[in-house]
Amino acid sequence: MINFLKILVSQISYNERLTIIQIIVFFLIFFVLFLIGLLMLKVRKKQLSYKKIGYISLLWTLGLSVISLGTKIMYQNNIWSVQTNALNYVQRYKQHESDRKDKFDDSSRIDISKMVMYQAVKGLDKQGFVSIPSRNILLPVYNDAYSDKGLNAGANYANKSVIDPTGEHKPIMGEGNYGLAAHNFNDGQTGFSGLQQYTNHDSPYLQNGHLKGSDWLNGQKILLANAHGIYDYRITGQTLVTDKKISVLNPTQTAQVTIISCLFPSTDYRIITHGKLKNIYTWDNAPRKLVNEFNLKEKNTNAHASWWNPGVEEGANGQKGGTE
Repeated sequence: MINFLKILVSQISYNERLTIIQIIVFFLIFFVLFLIGLLMLKVRKKQLSYKKIGYISLLWTLGLSVISLGTKIMYQNNIWSVQTNALNYVQRYKQHESDRKDKFDDSSRIDISKMVMYQAVKGLDKQGFVSIPSRNILLPVYNDAYSDKGLNAGANYANKSVIDPTGEHKPIMGEGNYGLAAHNFNDGQTGFSGLQQYTNHDSPYLQNGHLKGSDWLNGQKILLANAHGIYDYRITGQTLVTDKKISVLNPTQTAQVTIISCLFPSTDYRIITHGKLKNIYTWDNAPRKLVNEFNLKEKNTNAHASWWNPGVEEGANGQKGGTE
């Protein structure tokens, strides 16, 4: 029996174990609260037997537990787009709040450019930052998309293509095909999760086994920044490819950005977000609104899911671009 239980537990994923623990904890909390409440009522009015108190507490606990579990399942599985709609509201609110704070900050352009290039992680080469304002994405860009260390730190340039399978060529922001990769945590917020149209749903990217795309982000900004300035791209569409299709990173004559992130729940596929370069600015001549997108004293970065994901936040929710 013990061996059977061990095998059963080993086949349950971390997230499933966490959900089971949460259900047990919620159940116990509800039961204790109802029990205490009814016992206090008995002390005051002396109308309930202990047996009836137990039954009522158990029934209310079961009812609330079922409701809580149903709500959690509905949210996590994004049934009826509940999670997507909630996250869209949260994204708009966060963007509004960060824009409001920017108005009262006096950080100079030079200060912000230094924040962007602050070396927060040892052993990686800092390339700069990427911002996708409409999705509340703000991530440091490092140089190793092919290691856990690099992906745990944030975004990284990805440069292993059919033409350059070993990744010898170092991509340059504002030139050719600049590839970027980061984790999709399937939460609509962390890493490049916000680039998937509906969390925890393959649609519209994968339909009946056919690889499709999406234009839901077309026209939105992708901003890259380094020591030299800001590179303003516009999203032209999204496509879906298998995880082996590295030709998307092949060099191009035109300046573009290619963002790679996983699809959930079908993780054997990659969502490719394409963007074309529109403008290049120095830190001196960039519109102040674009400069403020990289003000790490006021903007939160979104690299990490929770305490179990290693690394540090580099924005207002962490090191504040080295100013903390």
